Amino acid sequence: MAISFLRRAALAALFLLPAAVPAAPAAPVAFVDMLGNPVSLAGPARRVVTLPMPAGSLMISLDGGVAHLAGMHPSAYALMQGGLLARLFPALAQVRTDITRSGFAPNVETLLQMQPDLVWQWGHMGDDLIAPLRNAGLPVAALVYGTEARSREWIRLMGLSLGQETRAAAQLAWREQVRGEIAAVTDRLPADQRPGVLYLARYAPQLRASGAGTSFDDDIRLAGGRNVAAAIGSGQTINIEQIMAWAPDVILLNNFEPGLTPAMLYQDPLFADIPAVRHHRVYKIPAGGYLWDPPSQESPLYWQWLALLLHPDRFDWPLREHIAQAYGQLYGYQPDARAIDAVLHVDQNHGAVGYDRLR
Repeated sequence: MAISFLRRAALAALFLLPAAVPAAPAAPVAFVDMLGNPVSLAGPARRVVTLPMPAGSLMISLDGGVAHLAGMHPSAYALMQGGLLARLFPALAQVRTDITRSGFAPNVETLLQMQPDLVWQWGHMGDDLIAPLRNAGLPVAALVYGTEARSREWIRLMGLSLGQETRAAAQLAWREQVRGEIAAVTDRLPADQRPGVLYLARYAPQLRASGAGTSFDDDIRLAGGRNVAAAIGSGQTINIEQIMAWAPDVILLNNFEPGLTPAMLYQDPLFADIPAVRHHRVYKIPAGGYLWDPPSQESPLYWQWLALLLHPDRFDWPLREHIAQAYGQLYGYQPDARAIDAVLHVDQNHGAVGYDRLR
């Protein structure tokens, strides 16, 4: 069944927008963050710090650049350093990363020197991460991680805080449209037509997988798969015996381990009898402006990629063309064939079932 990229309305909403929508006039901005706390700003935020790792790249896509990104988590910066956004926005090199003490604990002294208009912080890891910011008088807003509904609220709130509601609305319309088109096909699939999928959250030093209730589980189910690890928790340690018992048809490799490749599993004797390995259906998940496995502004492309690989007989959209269109809108960038190959990890995924159609 052929599925269109976006219907005309969604195309108008996302891809016909100019590359950068001017920010709203400097009127006060007020919203309620994801913990229910009121946030009031004198105007659209112009010096922003993002502690949650995906938030920096999302902000770039909403704001059309890095001019208002004053600081970001050092691990997020490291992930971007050799990637697409660092090449597109050289000024990213000047964004400060000395804003944490360890993990996500804020470096309050540095932030007080920076005087940001707004600090985004995780809201689901306990008040110990937020209280130091609040007690220092720094303007802070909480983000909560985990579900598609929460990801949409990230986009809405960050767009509002920047005076970029139009760009945020366009991203939300795109997500809604792509999910709807995929779900119209996959919601009808019986269990025996859903391949078993394992998202390998970590390969070393310990195997980890992600179960039901996670964004990874939602991605798999939306794309027409069955999460073989659904019974476990989020990022839980597993062993090879469990993977053997689950017998996944497809294994998805995370982007948080840069050196992890399908070849490593194909060469690992412990994985030799697992169906996904025997049948060459191990895939390194793509990475563009940000990693595709966690929720991000590029999630609709990930959903399309995964649906194509799980159900090539039901989906036939031109993914490479969609990447080029989306990056034009999100980043003002028209990638060439080589750049799209890099996003899709074409070399690492060479020889995997179904990947020839993405070359």
